[in-house]
Amino acid sequence: MLLIAVALTLVLAGCDPDGSSGPVPGGSPASGGSAVPFTAAELPSGSVPVTLAVAGNAVLVGVRHDGQPVPGLLRRGSDGATTEVPVRAATPYGELAVWRSIASDGDRAVALGGERGGAHGHVRWSVWSGSMAGLAEQRQGFSVFGGYEIGDLVDMVLTPAGPVVVGAWASARLGFDVAVWTVSGDTWTRQSSAGTALESTEQAQGFPMAATASGQGILVAGWQVTHGAGAGGQQPVLWISSSGATGWAKTVLPDAGRAGAAVAARCQGSVCGVAGWVDGSLAVWRSDGGAWSRLGGVPPVAVGDKDRLVAPLEVGGRTVQVMSDGGQVKIASGDGGAWAVRAAARPSGTATAAVVVGDTLYLLAGPDEDSQRLWHADLAAIR
Repeated sequence: MLLIAVALTLVLAGCDPDGSSGPVPGGSPASGGSAVPFTAAELPSGSVPVTLAVAGNAVLVGVRHDGQPVPGLLRRGSDGATTEVPVRAATPYGELAVWRSIASDGDRAVALGGERGGAHGHVRWSVWSGSMAGLAEQRQGFSVFGGYEIGDLVDMVLTPAGPVVVGAWASARLGFDVAVWTVSGDTWTRQSSAGTALESTEQAQGFPMAATASGQGILVAGWQVTHGAGAGGQQPVLWISSSGATGWAKTVLPDAGRAGAAVAARCQGSVCGVAGWVDGSLAVWRSDGGAWSRLGGVPPVAVGDKDRLVAPLEVGGRTVQVMSDGGQVKIASGDGGAWAVRAAARPSGTATAAVVVGDTLYLLAGPDEDSQRLWHADLAAIR
């Protein structure tokens, strides 16, 4: 069913002759100005950064260590000093894991790792918990995150009610459901999606792409394929919980053209931003404690259904979108109408993650995942 849904998506995305539903009103991008000066951060030899997270006044950098059997975690403080957070694996696949997601509240840290293996090359998932003093793998039974019914896992989220893993699991009704796992002690348990907004139905099948903490709950970004009379084809959607992993509601994002998807999400206080695509071009949505709106005038950057996107940032009342355009990293800044677009002075290739800590923007970018680096720039250079 998953393959059928993806095939249907491709057909729907290509059935419009010109591939566009027209621009969203409200401003236009203005290019120019000096390039944003980024500086490469020095990391321990052999460390390849793969993901970022904010931990209070520091940035956590999940790395892959060349020649070493466990993933690494670095903490870079506001003074630029980098220290290694001890990491302890409990399983063979934990030793091989590549970080997929890390979350922290400044003291506690949780993480999701994975590495392909076995006869079928499926991802073997691992979950980790700890603090700035150290991170340890929590050994789980194979059926918790494995087996015939598992879909993809997309993010680890830390909420006031505890950590939550977000992904997909085989639906009792149709295809896959959006699924969540919660933890008690060291034991993770999948919560049933039946009867909730996370469940796929004959009318709409959902696919999660990313998740982030939102207030007391979680915001999951993704897309759905709708069926039946009056169906809208592929739509960008959000699943939002009221507290922890409970109280789910689904929202279809507005101004979504003929086909679209929500790919990356971030909430900062009451403001949440989502990056995705509509009819093959970059789209950004924003909410400030209320209804969602698609921001107009977003730079016309082509986005494919396999392209990685960086979640929007909120900086000084403006939305900042780090993006990749033709192998060049660019920084777009807008206030809902007019956008300014500036090139990054040094990073090139694809931007995969960005966070703001204090007055510094941290960025992961490079020609490919094996050669990306950690970069940083003063926010004053972007405003």
